[in-house]
Amino acid sequence: MIELLISLLIFAFGMLGLVGLQNKALGYGQMSLFRSQAAALSDDIFDRMRADRANAKKGDWSTVATEQAADITGTTIARTDLKDWKGCIEQLLPGGQAQVVTDSDHITVSISWAERDGIRTTFTTVSAL
Repeated sequence: MIELLISLLIFAFGMLGLVGLQNKALGYGQMSLFRSQAAALSDDIFDRMRADRANAKKGDWSTVATEQAADITGTTIARTDLKDWKGCIEQLLPGGQAQVVTDSDHITVSISWAERDGIRTTFTTVSAL
C-alpha cells in the first residue's frame, strides 16, 4: 500500500513537471511568432519604400515610434502605406510600435513590442534603398 502511494506521489510530481514544461514551450512559441512577424513587417516596409524610392530618399517615409496609425494623415503613397503598415504592427504585436529612419540610401526600421513578461523587445533592421 505504501509503495502505491509513493508511486502516485512520484507520478503527480512528474505530471506537474510536464505541465510546467508545456507552459514554457507555449510562451517561447508565442515569442517566436512575434519575432517572425516583426521580421516580415520589416521586409514589408522595405519593399514598399523601394517601390517609392524617390520619396523614400527624401525622408517622406520617416516616422517616430510614438506615432500611431491613427495619427498619420495624408494621401500620398508614403503616408497611406505607412498608416497601413503601422496599423498592422499595432494589430499583430502587443503594444507594437515602429520607427523608420531614412539616411540618404540607408533605412533603419525598429519594431518594438511587449513580451509575455512585460519586457519590451526591439527588432532592428538596416537596409539600403
